[in-house]
Amino acid sequence: MTQLSHAAMSRSDFGIRIPERIHPAAGRIGEHLLAWASRVGLVADARERARLDAAGFHLLAARILPDALQDDVEVFAQWVLWLFHLDDEQDEGAMGHSAEIVHATYAAITSIIEGQPVPAAAPASVTALADLWPRTARGMSAQWRRRILEHIHHHRDAFLTQIAHRQNGTLASPEEYPSLRRDDNAMFMFDLLEVVYQTEIPPDLVTTRSWNELCAASSDIVAWCNDVVSLPREAARGETTNYVIVLRHATACDEHTALEQVHTRITQRLHDLDEAERSFLSDAQHLEPTMDPDRLHLVVRTIRDIPGTHLAWMFASGRHQ
Repeated sequence: MTQLSHAAMSRSDFGIRIPERIHPAAGRIGEHLLAWASRVGLVADARERARLDAAGFHLLAARILPDALQDDVEVFAQWVLWLFHLDDEQDEGAMGHSAEIVHATYAAITSIIEGQPVPAAAPASVTALADLWPRTARGMSAQWRRRILEHIHHHRDAFLTQIAHRQNGTLASPEEYPSLRRDDNAMFMFDLLEVVYQTEIPPDLVTTRSWNELCAASSDIVAWCNDVVSLPREAARGETTNYVIVLRHATACDEHTALEQVHTRITQRLHDLDEAERSFLSDAQHLEPTMDPDRLHLVVRTIRDIPGTHLAWMFASGRHQ
């Protein structure tokens, strides 16, 4: 690693196994995603449609869920698009500089999840969620709904922290950054895997350290690899929510050294992910011995594979070229 340039490191596989399988209906999923995005107002013109097509969000969903039912993959792909649209509103729109807009947007999101009607003059992200949420939450328990809402609120709070850093001209500390980036990376996407596989993780398992570490390690690896790959773009536009930039600022090192430090942390989190998988399956056997092991293993395997599937998508997506 000592002689790797940033370009070479950004094309590295980071030691992550990349699953090669993809859902056989990926093309149709993409067509349906574009039609849905147009219908709910997430794309409004030819330029936005071309940008969505180049991003290939449907391919990310199809890689993550190669064995799921097509309808369920389509719902997951819609969530992926919705999340990236919300992130773009923060990164490129007024929401990225206004705590008031963030609070208003997430208050509207919360009202949708709690079963309230769409607020007047709601942004596209809210009206799209009003279409998506009922199909997502059908059949899920009140406990699961509270959990996903809590994760969405964590996502909001991460946005607010980033706005405060922008306004104050500060950066997150290396100690603060992992949890901040994890919440920014949308932990609620892991809750959605339970919808896809119609398998809620029981409350006794949700509260185990092994489950939380399994999801956290998977999310951290995705986020930190993304930070390396997107570093040139984010540095050029002054974005500071990036692990490389945080470490470089905190330790006064050069970019190459900061990149190596992030790569080392990714390697450690890969070991953590392996250990969390083993621990969680052991906890499940003891705490929920009657739970369907095949469905549980599907959820766990998907979480375990997400870093590799996301990395493969990043290197192919027009969003990261």
